[in-house]
Amino acid sequence: MAAFFRTSGHAGWAGLLLVGAVTAAPASAASAPKARLVHCGEQTCLRLSGHRSSRAVAIRIGEQTLAVEGGRSWRVTVPLETARRWPGASGPMLTLALIDRRTGSESTDRVELPPGALGRQVELATLMVYPR
Repeated sequence: MAAFFRTSGHAGWAGLLLVGAVTAAPASAASAPKARLVHCGEQTCLRLSGHRSSRAVAIRIGEQTLAVEGGRSWRVTVPLETARRWPGASGPMLTLALIDRRTGSESTDRVELPPGALGRQVELATLMVYPR
């Protein structure tokens, strides 16, 4: 979605290029899965959320298919104790497999975990807190 403003000289083209560059942000950044810590009853849980092409796409971690809520926009909330047992749950990223049950095709996506979420200690030099 680029706009062109008619001006004299080359400033019009520069404006067009600037507007085009600003509006051409990658779609994958906006649709990347997200992870955050939430309270669920008396315990702390990990909530994963993201987008998929259809309900027919299953979300899996390791060999475990997750029981997600939602349609194209999905989410799943699991206790931290469960999440800590997932394969690959020791690093700062978690790999999700997206399996289309109709076609059998599979792709992977990575989600960045909150610091220290799965039990590892993280030393922070700075902590920045933003209001919502």
